[in-house]
Amino acid sequence: MCVILVCPANVRPDRKTLDACHDANPHGAGVAWREDGVVRWFKGLEPGELEPLIAGLSGEIVIHFRWASVGEVTPKLCHPFPITACATTRLSGHARAVLFHNGTWCQWRDTLRRMPKHRMPDGLLSDTRVAASLVDLCGMDTLDRLPGRWVFFDRDFTELYGDWREWRGMKASNLGFTYGLVMRPSFFALNHTQTADSYHQPFLDFSDTCGNSDI
Repeated sequence: MCVILVCPANVRPDRKTLDACHDANPHGAGVAWREDGVVRWFKGLEPGELEPLIAGLSGEIVIHFRWASVGEVTPKLCHPFPITACATTRLSGHARAVLFHNGTWCQWRDTLRRMPKHRMPDGLLSDTRVAASLVDLCGMDTLDRLPGRWVFFDRDFTELYGDWREWRGMKASNLGFTYGLVMRPSFFALNHTQTADSYHQPFLDFSDTCGNSDI
């Protein structure tokens, strides 16, 4: 399942929304923001920890609530993951860019076996962690070939992949969390964005697909 909220500088989800996202996806939240020329992240959060943190952040932020469809239930596998060779599982840090995912990539183990051994992440694994390492190796165009909805959050720009919904001034990867909220249908609108202009490197030809998570 999972849900991602992409929040402009002047928009933040209220506590009711954070609680609804957590109730639908209770395995840990994470957030990324831009500060001092890098992307910073913090993850493994509950709504009560997330609410004061995002209130103090300026600029665009991205929030992820995890449902552990792949990998263990542990704060270390919450999103985001830094776009680096090892895609560390640290709960906080900074990087040039980070990756978020809503969906399931079924063929991630096959891809991991084909990656150069010196670049293979070790320890706790998930499809999204492997994807972050793969994008570091092959470039962000890789995400065009992978199933689900992705956010490539760079220190200079944000790139979305897959179908997104406009909701209360934010972009949401799905609206499953809204079942317990009172809202009007006019908030629903499909949005498609695909304007990658950086991180273009030769792409490894992966043909695997797996269904998106829509709820």
